[in-house]
Amino acid sequence: MAAQNENGKAVSPGRPYADIYRILRKQWGTGTPSSVAAELESPRYDRPELVRLCRRMGIGRKDWSLRKTVEQLRNAVAQMAEASGDSAEQVYAVLADFSSDQSEEALCGRIPLCAECPVSHYCDYPGRKPTIKDMPETERPRERLLEAGEERLSDTELLAIILRSGSRAATALDLAGRLLSEFGSFRRLDECTAGELMRVHGIGPAKAAQVKAALAIARRYAAERIPTGTPVTGSEQLFRHMREKFAGQKKEQFYTLMLDMKHHIVREERVAVGSLSESVVHPREVFKNAIGQSAAKVIFVHNHPSGSPEPSPQDRHLTDRLCEAGRIVGIEVLDHLIVGQDSYFSFAEHGLLGKASKGPL
Repeated sequence: MAAQNENGKAVSPGRPYADIYRILRKQWGTGTPSSVAAELESPRYDRPELVRLCRRMGIGRKDWSLRKTVEQLRNAVAQMAEASGDSAEQVYAVLADFSSDQSEEALCGRIPLCAECPVSHYCDYPGRKPTIKDMPETERPRERLLEAGEERLSDTELLAIILRSGSRAATALDLAGRLLSEFGSFRRLDECTAGELMRVHGIGPAKAAQVKAALAIARRYAAERIPTGTPVTGSEQLFRHMREKFAGQKKEQFYTLMLDMKHHIVREERVAVGSLSESVVHPREVFKNAIGQSAAKVIFVHNHPSGSPEPSPQDRHLTDRLCEAGRIVGIEVLDHLIVGQDSYFSFAEHGLLGKASKGPL
């Protein structure tokens, strides 16, 4: 007699489940409930591993409710029992052993051993690779970030969180690794177009958009002004902030940071864009705004798009002129910082601010 659902209608699953059960019973069936099944007073068809087995074997679909999936599993078990002469409890025991996460001999556990499975040709996900969800919670990037903080994660793990999910053939960690291997750094990823990202296998429009959006947020955050009142503690601190502001810029940009007597920032202002010279960065205009803000001290910062922070003769001459103007108006020049791609040059740290300088911050 064919298995029936709760409405009395016959159910005929699409796969030969009687044949599947006979194959499994040869390896796992003993006619007695397994240790896993024996722990329960009666079969529980809603166990996660059995629900997972259902979906792999086409008994249920991912979009089905748990109730509907369990109903179809009961029907399939009934067919297996009827065809084999075993009881439903015995069939349940075999399936439990085959799919248990606790059994070392199970092949269809959370991370399936598809290469060793005798019924993989009946499976909807043969050769499936583990996903991040298959990893222990203590090793998942998102959970590790929440538990230990983002500083404990690698670049690959951080990018995997942005990607959120993998593809059928690769995890999010795999895809993140491919991106960083292909482009080398977050900065290079930021410089790429979405189309270039999508040339990496497994990266489609949605994932490319996620990466570009995350990098755009980082860029906008880095470009924000240093909040008023922030204390300046040294050239390294300014380099970390300004480096991101200048990232990807093709032209030189000159900034003035205006400070009070305690080195707290009063205002950050961009003075000029383009090739810097005395005609572009005129001391009169620079100190006019500093005087208007009642600044006691100033720091000048500009970038070298070439990547090298070494000062040019023009940079040195301009710095001398600005220091001289500062002495005249009574505003101390604390430093002139040149920002390169990976390093900086501080006129104060090199003792090149003249007699008005008090040395490094």
